[in-house]
This record gives sequence, structure tokens and C-alpha cells, in this order.
Amino acid sequence: MNFLNITIILLSSLSGSPVRYPIPVKNEGHLFYIQRTHNTNTVIYEANFDKNGLLCPDKPIKVHWILYEKDSIIEPLTRLENAFAFGVKHHLIENKTGEFDIQLVSYKKLKLRLKQIAPFKAQIFHGSDQSSKCLDHIFVNANDAGLWTKVKFLEVYTQSPNSKDLIQEKIEIN
Repeated sequence: MNFLNITIILLSSLSGSPVRYPIPVKNEGHLFYIQRTHNTNTVIYEANFDKNGLLCPDKPIKVHWILYEKDSIIEPLTRLENAFAFGVKHHLIENKTGEFDIQLVSYKKLKLRLKQIAPFKAQIFHGSDQSSKCLDHIFVNANDAGLWTKVKFLEVYTQSPNSKDLIQEKIEIN
């Protein structure tokens, strides 16, 4: 086992994700990512800014894959994935410039709020108060045993703005 593999395993165990899952590099605009039990390919959610560094009101989030199992190539979501699995819907909050309620199309119960922090900087928050827990990533535990994939539960990982420690919340899916 080489140094890189050991590093990935150690970092994955620290992040709360399953061992041997890569942790995406958090580029400018990075908001959060989703990983699943199926494979290590990862869905990345990034803020979509205009030329002045403001969130685009018509599409504040860009979503794409990092296909770790295909030499880490980046690909857009398919129309089906965008419409039914990993896409997002947004709603601009009235009287709050640069704030959006965000819904994952596949699980609308997850409360997310996207906030413009500064030019070219935004954060996404999870929870009822919409400002105390910054979303880091989600791990989807699913079963592929039948004709359709069945999600058993989500592991939602957040951080408070004053801490680097991840807090895990397990959400059972019925």
C-alpha cells in the first residue's frame, strides 16, 4: 500500500465517510458533496456566481460528478439524475439578498439554506435554524438488491462555524 492510499484511508476515517472513499478537493465555490454505498464516484455541489461574485438567482448551484472510478474525470449529471436523484431546486428568500431555500429533488425534507457570505463566497446550512450548522457532506446508504435502489438512511455531516469537528446526523428513510 503506498503513501497516497494510506493518506486517503486516514482522511476518510477522520471525515466520517466510509474508509477508502476519497475526499474531494474543496475548490472555490465548493458547498458540499454526496457519496453513496454503490461506488466512490461523488456528486459535487458548487456555488454558481456571476461575474461580480454574486449568486446567480436563476441557478445558484452547479452540480457535477467526479468519477473517481474512471480516473477522476468530471461529468455533468444526466437529465434523469438532475430531475430525480441529485439535482436541486431553489427558492429566493424574500427580503434576503443572496439567500435561497434549497431542496434536493430526491429528498425534499432535508432543510438547506444557501447564503452569500461575501463576493465569490457562499455557504450552505442545514437544520431548523438555517445558520448554525454548515453542511459538509452527505453519505447515502442504499441497497441495490431489487429492481430499484432503496435508500435506507442518510448520514448528514455538518460543522458549526466555530469548529472543524464534524457532527453526524443519521436520517432514517421510510
